Amino acid sequence: MYFTDKEIDELLIEDLPYFDLTTSLLRLENKPAKIQFFTREDTLLCCTEEVMKIFGKVGIQVTLFTPSGEFIEKGIKFFEGEGLAKNIQAVLRVSENLLGYASGIATRTRNLIGKAREINPSVIVASTRKTIPFTRKIAMKAVQAGGAAIYRLGLSESVLVFENHYSFLGGLANLDKRIKEQKNLIAGKIITVEVKNPDDALAIASSGIDIIQIERLGYKEIRALKKEIHTINPGIKIAVTGNINIDTVEEYAKTGADILVTSWPYYGEPSDLMVTVAPIFDVY
Repeated sequence: MYFTDKEIDELLIEDLPYFDLTTSLLRLENKPAKIQFFTREDTLLCCTEEVMKIFGKVGIQVTLFTPSGEFIEKGIKFFEGEGLAKNIQAVLRVSENLLGYASGIATRTRNLIGKAREINPSVIVASTRKTIPFTRKIAMKAVQAGGAAIYRLGLSESVLVFENHYSFLGGLANLDKRIKEQKNLIAGKIITVEVKNPDDALAIASSGIDIIQIERLGYKEIRALKKEIHTINPGIKIAVTGNINIDTVEEYAKTGADILVTSWPYYGEPSDLMVTVAPIFDVY
């Protein structure tokens, strides 16, 4: 995932619009200092690359780096830098916030996938685009670090038909015809249709779509419906969405669904990290 210089600058400017009044008042600006990051809990790291870019913006030398996607046990130092105190104080909170937020998502994603694949080793756990506004790129990097697929980045790169689309066509009966008329325009992209009941799932199963997305059906209903759908179309994939979280994922994995679609990793506590800042020399 690529973050532009402008995006990195915006992270810095949000916390440092002008100057650091506290550090300036205490005349600490040019004292050499060291900043260190530790885990307080088992954590799957994410966005250390972006923190390294933040450090580079203000002249802090990174002396210890651990890449995104690394699982770090509690109590381990994973990132470190040296520079002037004014620059370290300037990046401290934004770096801690970014690492904590992204690593929290990555860790939850890893835990969710672990539980799902204990039941069904081939199941795909995929994230939605229901991210907190202005955090999508960070969130997508985090779920990828945690091992999830990205179900949908946005409206432009995938075809996902909801009831609020096919209602304009007069219902599912006319959707198949429209898809066949327009399918050549999407250059082989996968077509997914969401249904809300078994009858609609069976009605659309014989069309030219690739994935049926089933929303908020019970576990037993999903298992039975999958068998019926594959009797009609053995090659179609089944995605399940709605209320998939750490407490329910095992039951959903038992349904035999090919894809479990979730927003759950985005919403939770940040990873618990410890940050220390100290002078390099005992000179006051």
